[in-house]
Parts: sequence; structure tokens; C-alpha cells
Amino acid sequence: MTTRRDFLKIGAMAGAGLLAPWKFGVQTAFAQANGTALPGSSIPQFIDPLPLLDVAGGPMETITAGTAEIPLTMKEFEASVMPSSFSPASGTYTGTWVWGYRAGIEPDNPAGAYIGPVIIAERGAPTQIKFINDLTTDHIAWREWTDPTLHWADPLNDGANECMMSVVPGQSPTGVCARHYTGSIPSVPHLHGGEQPPEIDGGPEQWFTADGSHVGSAYYSKDGVAAKNYCIYRYLNVQEAAPLWFHDHVLGVTRINVYAGLAGAYVLTDPGLNLPTGLYPVGLQQGSSGPVEYLIPLVLQDRMFNTNGQLYFPNVGINPEHPFWIPELVGDTIVINGKVWPYLDVEPRRYRFLLINGSNARTYELFLVNPVTKAMGPPIWQIETDGGYLDAPVKIDLGAKPLDKLRIMPGERAGFIIDFAGFAGQTLLIRNTGRTPYPKGEAPHGATLGQILQFRVGAASTFAPDNSYDPASAIPLRPPLIRLVDSAAGAPAAGVSCTVRRQLTLNEVEDPEPLDADDVSYPGGPREVLVNNTKWNGKQIVNGKRVPRGDFTQLGPNYLSELPEEGATELWEIVNLTADAHPIHTHLTQFQLMNRQNFNMNKYEAVYEAAFPGGNFLPAFGPPKAYTAYAPILGGNPDVTPYLQGPPRAPDANEAGWKDTIMVPPGMVTRFIVRYAPFDTPVGAPDAHFDFDPDSEISPYVWHCHIIDHEDNEMMRPIEVKPKAGATRTYVKGVDY
Repeated sequence: MTTRRDFLKIGAMAGAGLLAPWKFGVQTAFAQANGTALPGSSIPQFIDPLPLLDVAGGPMETITAGTAEIPLTMKEFEASVMPSSFSPASGTYTGTWVWGYRAGIEPDNPAGAYIGPVIIAERGAPTQIKFINDLTTDHIAWREWTDPTLHWADPLNDGANECMMSVVPGQSPTGVCARHYTGSIPSVPHLHGGEQPPEIDGGPEQWFTADGSHVGSAYYSKDGVAAKNYCIYRYLNVQEAAPLWFHDHVLGVTRINVYAGLAGAYVLTDPGLNLPTGLYPVGLQQGSSGPVEYLIPLVLQDRMFNTNGQLYFPNVGINPEHPFWIPELVGDTIVINGKVWPYLDVEPRRYRFLLINGSNARTYELFLVNPVTKAMGPPIWQIETDGGYLDAPVKIDLGAKPLDKLRIMPGERAGFIIDFAGFAGQTLLIRNTGRTPYPKGEAPHGATLGQILQFRVGAASTFAPDNSYDPASAIPLRPPLIRLVDSAAGAPAAGVSCTVRRQLTLNEVEDPEPLDADDVSYPGGPREVLVNNTKWNGKQIVNGKRVPRGDFTQLGPNYLSELPEEGATELWEIVNLTADAHPIHTHLTQFQLMNRQNFNMNKYEAVYEAAFPGGNFLPAFGPPKAYTAYAPILGGNPDVTPYLQGPPRAPDANEAGWKDTIMVPPGMVTRFIVRYAPFDTPVGAPDAHFDFDPDSEISPYVWHCHIIDHEDNEMMRPIEVKPKAGATRTYVKGVDY
């Protein structure tokens, strides 16, 4: 059987044109649209500076939110992505055509960064944004990247497309599903990590097209308009200070919309949070009234380019059911803040960074080193995770086990401080040792993907002494956060009782063999990747037809199985039956990681597969039994407890905070506790509920893998939060949002 590690290599070879052309003829069309791949190893490194916030003199749009509506237009434009020394194969390089959210930069004015803007919002002060879809494909090959065989938004068919394509060896696929999409471009923004009502969550079925002709089944806009090329979302900003970000989230095309550039940062500050002296809500502050040293965002992505410096997206699939879908897009070039392999001039003092892993599929393991002397350091002091500040800084330093590298999977964020004092005059590198797939895949090449960002440390600091917050002091960052988990013990915190326990699996559905033993163009591979062996819509295939499961609940066009009650505290146990790690992300809620534990996969899988009708695993059937069959454990899967091995592993120190995205390693059970209420609600509060209605007639929340190539092919499920009867709501739909 072809493993995921095998087909990742195969997909990269196909994208670079190293395999024989498809007998189906799409290879030629792909080459015409994307050009010739440019190896990342041939692109000069550390030629141009890292794009910074415009308030700090850089090109990244920075918007301080107020009471006025912020218009953000999604556009196609040129950005200076490649190094200034880059010479294209033909013509003159004027920029790379990308998509982005634009507030003030017009498409005919090449931007210094496509990532952004960075919005600075304040807790307790709602931020209203009008997202306008003005996306075109005049210069970008987005259409050739689409795969209508996936279950996706499908505006041309009003979202009803669920193509099941049958391919005969040696013959071309036929029908609309075998072609790329030709209609108006769908998009929808999602505020990742936001505690928001479901109507403005930006879920996968809330999309709207650029021509305003079609919208998803869950489309919503605050102005009540039924169908337009925009949505108005008024984010309530009720949660604690946190490093959030926003990105596209359309069903079935998230991977290519984000790859094209639709991502920005959303820094939520809290004026009521008493930060330690020298630490400012959006950066470091020198002294009590000195100038602010602004936060330095690091939006980390891997990309591919052609010889003319344009985006290159491999779309020669390896599974006949999905001819254009690549199971995991891993690029061969590092891009930070929209610039290929930049450098940053720093002084020998402290700086504050916000790292966002905006890659499709790549996991990074990061540390600093002097590449000449090989001396390690300085250390990384992590102060924030997905949902906000940690209680105290956590030191990450090579050689200091277990936290010797900063591991960050797609969708995760990390706020940290680096102190360059003692490194004056040195040139340092952030290096990467993260394997792909993680954790046992191919290691990054040290001269390319093993190098992330260069720091050039000056001889002296303009601030002497450095009066900013020193993380080495161990001064607490905040009042202790509400604890659902005792992180040191890897157990529930005192007084925390989980009323619901769910055991949910991660599954990979593979073709057992190629269509043709002699056909190297189709080596076999995954058809899809699933959570709890269930497709997005909750239907299963019976006698060749898709039908809903009888134990699921209908909401709109989908059938749901995760139906938590508002105010409830739940224990989720994710049982990873695949070969690699997945970053699992939940909408609406932040959670706390409790522990991870090995299990005997062979023994458990034997029992798991035998539980299906007929005694054999049925792909996309859903769990083998009814969702409540093993109550009090929900999920429909045999209890994994008898097959556990070794003691549970407590979270790493830098995971001991609020998280909305977490690594779920292969062959392990990953446990976290989630509460369906504001995450700063005290434990045991008798009336824990949101200030808005968390339920909706048409737009559920979702949980999914944040490898967005997986998310686009079924590795995502809806969640409906059952509202608490009689709860008083501060915010009203149609009025406040």
C-alpha cells in the first residue's frame, strides 16, 4: 500500500513534471497554466528585509480598530515576494500575482507584502468589518488548482455537487467533475480562535461569490442582505487578549484560497489586563513612558514558484477520484510576511514576535544558531499561545530537554521574546528541523527549508539600559488563568468534572492499489481523510447512494453528531489511527490539553474494524456503532482504554495555556478538556453561558484538521451547541452582529 510519505514524494515529482505525463492529458494543461517549476534551492536567500508593520516603517498594513466600519477588499494584485535580485526566465519581474485583503493599497500599486492587514482590536469594543469579494483570476492560475470532484462550495451547482467519479483505466474522466471550475470565485473570512456567534464564524458554507450571484447555505451579513459579494461581520471581542488571525475558509477550496494569499492577523488586546512593567499590549515598551517597540509578526508559509516568480501549485493528483487534489501541499521555498527568505536587522536587546504557521501542511521545529560558530542561542521565551498569555514565560533552548525547539503546526500561534543581548555583531539563523509529514517524514534540507529567517545583530543598542520586560526574570505575565487542567499532573484541575466524554478517531481512506499495475501516473493513495470516519455532511454510502445516518441530527444540508450543551465541560479523546500527526482545531472554543498516551494500534484496530457491519472497516461509514452505543463514552467507537500503553504524557510547558489547535500524534490518544462557555468563566459557575446565542438554524461551528489540504477533502465536521434555556444574552443577532 502506498503510504502518505510515498505519495507526498510522488505528488512533488508530478508537480515538478518529473513523472510521465498523464494519459488523461491534464499534465499539459497544468504546465501551460503554472509554467516551469523553479527549485527553491536556486532562489537567493536573505537579500531583502523582513516586511514589518507600517507603524514600524514597514509595508504591512496596520489598522487600529475603532467604532468605524473597516472595509477589507479581497483582490488580485502584485506583491514583491521574490528577492530584489531575482531575474525571471522571461521579461522583467514586477511582482508575484497574489490575492490579499486590502484596506488602503490598490491593486495597481504593488504591495510590499500580501499578508495582512494586521488589525489591533480591544476587548469589549466590537470591530465591524465589511469583507468585499472582488477576486479575479486575470493573472493567477487559481482555476487550474481547483478540483470539483471534492465535496465543495460549488457555486455553479448551488452547493449541491457531490460528484462520485468512476474512472476507467486508460480513458479520460468525463463530466463536469473532471474539469476545473469556471465560475465566479467563492470566499468567506474566518476569525481563527475567535469566540463569536455562529452566524459570523466564517464557516465553510457561509461563502459568497465575487459577482454576488451565489452564496452558501449558511451565508449571513449583519445588514440582512440575502445575497451580495460581501459580508458584514461585527466581531464582539468578548474574550481574553489573544493572538488571533483570519483566513479564508470556503468548503473544498480553503487550501488554494489561503495559498493564494488570503490571510491576516488580528491582535486582540485587553485594557483590563495588568501586564508586567515593560510589556506593552502590542509590543515591548522601554521604561514607563518611552517609545513602543512594535510587535514583529512572523507569518510563516512554504510556497512554490515558477521560473517567472509566479505562484506554482502542483495539481497532478495521484488518486483517480480526485484528479487535481494533492493530499498535502509542501513547498520548497520559505516565505515570511509575504517575502522569500528575508533578514531582519536587530539590536542587541529584546524583541517581541508573533509567529503564525500559515502553511498548508508543514510543521516546523525552530531554534536559533550562529551558522559560523555553530553556537546555539539565544533562547526563545514563549509568552503566548493560541488563546492568550501563559501564566509565566517558558524557555525554549536547544539542549534544554524536553523544550529544545519551538514546534508549531499549521494554524497554531506562538508569541515570544528573544533577547539578542550578548550577540552583538553576530549573524544568526532561525533553523528548522521539522519533518514532513510530521514527525517521521522527510527532514528539511539544511540549506533551504532548514533555514527560516536571518537576524543581523548590530553592534550597539539605542536603548541602554533595556527597560523592556525581561522574560528571564520569571515575573508572571498575568493573573493565573482559569484552569480546566492540572498541566503538571496531566489530569483535570481541582473541582473540574466532565459531564461528557467523547472518543473520536482520525482516519485515512486509501486506495489499496493503483488502477493499473503498470500505470506510474496513478500510484494509488488517499481518497480522503476523515474525523471519526465521517464525511463533512454526515452521510454514508449505502448501495451506491449517499444516505444520512439514523443516529445523527439534521441541521440544514448536514447531519451532525457532536451536539454539546452550552455550559457543559467535556473531555475529548482523539484516537489517531493514521501514520502521521494532525493539528486538530475547534471553532468557538479554546480548550486545555490534558495529556497524550500511546496505545497498541494493531490490537485496537482489530477490535475497531471488527465492530463494523460485516466485521471489516467501511470507509466513510461513520463510527462502527451508533454514536451512543458505548455510552457513557460517546463517539460510536470501541473504548481504547484496554489498549493503552505506558503512562500519560503531560503537556509541554508551552502547551499549558488556552489552545484552539493542537498536535495529535500518530498512535496516541490526545486528550483535552473543553467548556462551552466563555473561557474565563470561573470553574463551577452555575450559569456559565455565552453573551450571544451559540446556536443557529443554518450555520454550525466546525472542528477539523488544520492541514488545509485534508480539511478540503472531508477532514472536518460540524458542531451545534445546544443553547441554555433562559440564558440572558447581551448581544442580539441583527442588532449587535
